Amino acid sequence: MLNDNQSVNFNAPNQEIDLKEVLRPLWSRRWQIVFFTLLVSLMVSFYVSLLKPSFKATAILQIGSNKPANTLSINDAFNESSASKEQVKTQYELLKSRKFAERVIISLNLVEHQEFNSGKYNDKISFFADIGKRTSRPTVSSLISIFESRLTIAPIASTELVKISFAAHSPQLAQKVANQIGLTYLQYQDEIHSASKESTSQWLVDQLEELEKKLETSEQALQEYREAEGIVDILGIAGLVSSELTELTSSAIRAEKIKDDLEVTYQSMQKRRKNTAQLLELQEISQQSDLVQLRRADEKAARKIFELSKRYGPKHPKRIAVQAELESLQKGIVQLVDEIVISIEKDYLNSSEKVKATNNRLAIAKVDYLRLSRLQNKFSQLQREVDTNKELYNNYLVRLKETDAMGNYKANFYVRFIDKAIIPTDRFAPKKALIVIMSFMLSFAIIAIIIIMREISMDTLNSRRKLDSFTEAPVLAILPKFQAPSAEKKSDPYYTDNRFTEAVRTLRTSLLFNGESKPAKVIAITSSVPNEGKSTIALHLARSFSEMEKVLLIEADMRHPTVAKNMNLSPHRPGLSNLLAKTHQINECIIRDKNLKLDILTSGISPANPLVFLSMKRLNMLIKVFGNFYDRIIIETPPVNAVSDAAIISKLVETVLYVVHGEKTKREQITTGLRMLKQVNAPIEGIIINHSQSIDADKYQNKYYNERANNIVKLPVRKQC
Repeated sequence: MLNDNQSVNFNAPNQEIDLKEVLRPLWSRRWQIVFFTLLVSLMVSFYVSLLKPSFKATAILQIGSNKPANTLSINDAFNESSASKEQVKTQYELLKSRKFAERVIISLNLVEHQEFNSGKYNDKISFFADIGKRTSRPTVSSLISIFESRLTIAPIASTELVKISFAAHSPQLAQKVANQIGLTYLQYQDEIHSASKESTSQWLVDQLEELEKKLETSEQALQEYREAEGIVDILGIAGLVSSELTELTSSAIRAEKIKDDLEVTYQSMQKRRKNTAQLLELQEISQQSDLVQLRRADEKAARKIFELSKRYGPKHPKRIAVQAELESLQKGIVQLVDEIVISIEKDYLNSSEKVKATNNRLAIAKVDYLRLSRLQNKFSQLQREVDTNKELYNNYLVRLKETDAMGNYKANFYVRFIDKAIIPTDRFAPKKALIVIMSFMLSFAIIAIIIIMREISMDTLNSRRKLDSFTEAPVLAILPKFQAPSAEKKSDPYYTDNRFTEAVRTLRTSLLFNGESKPAKVIAITSSVPNEGKSTIALHLARSFSEMEKVLLIEADMRHPTVAKNMNLSPHRPGLSNLLAKTHQINECIIRDKNLKLDILTSGISPANPLVFLSMKRLNMLIKVFGNFYDRIIIETPPVNAVSDAAIISKLVETVLYVVHGEKTKREQITTGLRMLKQVNAPIEGIIINHSQSIDADKYQNKYYNERANNIVKLPVRKQC
C-alpha cells in the first residue's frame, strides 16, 4: 500500500495555493461569468434607455442675520445678540418642510402639470410609457413626497449662501420650481415677521398687566406684615440683639469658670473645716498676704522662745512675754483663717448666683433673637418678592416702549437672490454609462461570489484544503479535466492532452516504485458512482503501462460497458461474459493493439445477472492464466455504491484503485464506498482525483507542456511479433 509519505505531496505554500484555489473556479467558469455579466449589463442598458432624462436647475439664495440691538421675536425679547448658527440652520430646514412644499405646489398649480401625471419611462415602448400614468387628478398631499424627493437644499460651507436645486424631466419646470421656492420663502419671511411684531407687542402688554397685579399684591403683603409685627427697623433691632447675645454668652462663660474654680476650693474647705492646720495647706488660704505676715511673725516668735529657753527658765519675764506674744499670734492666725474661709464661701455663693442670673438673661436673649430672625426672614422674603416684581415690571415696560418705537423693522434675516435658476441644457440623470459600468461590476462580483461560495460549500474533494483533511485513504494522483473533440475521439480512442498524460504517468510511477512491497500485478479500478471516469482512467493507465510492458485491460463492468464504445468497437462482440460462459475462445474475445503492448478484453454480451458470472471460479482461473502471459492486468469494475460487483472482484486482485470525481462526488459517497471495500478486506491502494479543476497538482507540467508544443518528436513504435 502507498503510505502518507509516499503519496503525492500536496502541502505547497498555503497562501499561494489558497489564492489559486479561490480564483481557479472563476477561470474555469469564465465563459459563464462573461455571459451572465454581459446579459445583466445589456438588460440594465435596455432599462436605462427607457428612462426619461432628468434636468436639474439651481438657484442661490443668501440668508444672513441682520438684527439690531433689540429684537422683535418672543424668544429673543431679552437677548440682544445676533442670530445664531442654529437659527440660520433652522431656515434651511424650513425650506425643506412639507408646509413650504405645499405652498409652492399650489402657487405653480403642479397638480395639473404633465410632469406629475406621467411615469418615468419615455414613449419608445408604449407598454412602459403607460406605467405610472395617473388616471385621475392627484391631490396636493400626494405630490408632497414626490416634490421633496426631487428638491435639494444644500448650504455652502462657511458662507451665508444656500443652493436650491430641483430635478424634473422638463428643464423649464425645473427652473420655475427652483425660482419659485426662493420667492415663496421671501413672502413667508415678510408674513412671519409681521405676525411676530403684532404677537410680541400683545404678549408684552399681557405680561405687563399680570406683573402689575403681582407687584401690587406683593407690596400689600409686605405692608400688612410690617404693621402686624410692629416692625420699624428690623435690621437695627436684630443687630442690637445679636450684640447683646454675644456679650451675654461671653459673660456666662467667664462666670461659669470662676464658679468652677471656687467650687473646688469650697469643697476642700468643707472637708477641713475644723482643722486649722489642714486649712493652712490650701493654696487659696496660705497665699493670703495678711496670713503670710502673721505666719512669719509666728515663726519669728517661735525662734525667739527657742533662743530664750536656752538662757532662761520658764518663769523668766522675758520668756513669759515672748510666750504671750506667740500665743497672741497663733490666735490671730486661727481667727484670720476663719475669716478667709468665710470670705471664700461668700464668693462661691455669689458666683453661683451670678451664673444663674447670667444664664437666665442669656436664655431670654436667645428667645428674642430667634423671634427676630423669623421676623427678619419673613420680611426679607416679602421684600425680595416686591423687588423682583418691580424689576420685571420695569424691564417689560422698557421692552414694550422699544417695540413700539421699532414698528418699521421687518426682518430678523435678510434674504435675497444671488443667482436665479436658468433653464438647464445638460441632463442630470440617468447617468447611463455609470449605471451600466456599475451593473457590470456588481453582476461580476455577485456571480463570482456565488461561484466561490458554491465551491467552498461543496462537500467534495475539489480543493487542497479538503484533501488535507481527508484521511480515509491516501491520494495517489490528481488528474486534470480535459475535453476531447468528437472528431479526435473517433480517430484516436487514446486522445488526451499532455497534462492528463503526464498525470497518468505520475500515477503509474507511484504504483511501480512503491518502496514497501512489490508492485501489484493485478489492479482493479472502481469508483463510488457512475460517470466518475474510471473507464477512461483504466484505458489510459493500461496504455501508459503498455509503453513499458505487456498489459491486459479487462472490462468487468457488464452492466454499463463503455470501453468498447470508447474504442469504437461493436457492443455485441464477444468478451469477458463469453469467456465465462464458455461460448468463445480467448483469441476470439481479446483485442490486440498493433501499435502498443496492450490487449483489451471487453465485457462482451451483457448477461441477465452479471454478479453470478463474476462470482464464478472460472474468473479467478482466467486471471491466473492471464498472469502467465501479461506483466500487468488492469480490471475496470462497476461502482461500489451501485452494485457489489467490485467487492467480489477486489478479492481476486492485488490492489484496488478508487476513482473520485473531484467536482461531483461527495465525501459521504467516498467514505461509504471505501467502508464497503474495507469490510471485505479489499487491498485499497488509494484514491485518484479525476476531473480536477481547482487543484494544481501538476504545476510543472502546465508550464512545460502545452497543446502547441513543438519540441516533442514522435518516434516510431516497434511492432509486436
